[in-house]
Amino acid sequence: MDIRIYYEDTDCGGVVYYANYLKYFERARTDFFRERGIDIASLSQRGILFVVSKVDVSYRYPAGYNDIISIETRLSELKGASFNLNYAIRRKADGKLLVSGNTLMAAVDGRRKPLKITGDLRDKFNSILSSAKTA
Repeated sequence: MDIRIYYEDTDCGGVVYYANYLKYFERARTDFFRERGIDIASLSQRGILFVVSKVDVSYRYPAGYNDIISIETRLSELKGASFNLNYAIRRKADGKLLVSGNTLMAAVDGRRKPLKITGDLRDKFNSILSSAKTA
């Protein structure tokens, strides 16, 4: 997924405000699921929610106004009621890695209690993991 950096994304130093990278992770995560046929709204209606339980971010180089950044998202691990997503944000013009990170996502029910990932959803996640290993 590509994102153009606007003034609203930057801080007084003219570079992307650090917390905005978490917003970019969210957008990339949403698109990652959508592109693989996982409809978050439908899961929510079934009482399956994904919440961020941990986030790690490494800032290497800044992105600035009018840069176009590209975000790669990868499912790296699936556990009973959680999964890990990795992100790599690169400047599109030169491919330079700017930011990397990961989110540990917990599956919870409508009462925010842990929910084991089972059935068709687990099958879909396993398929994504398998295809990532062969790519």
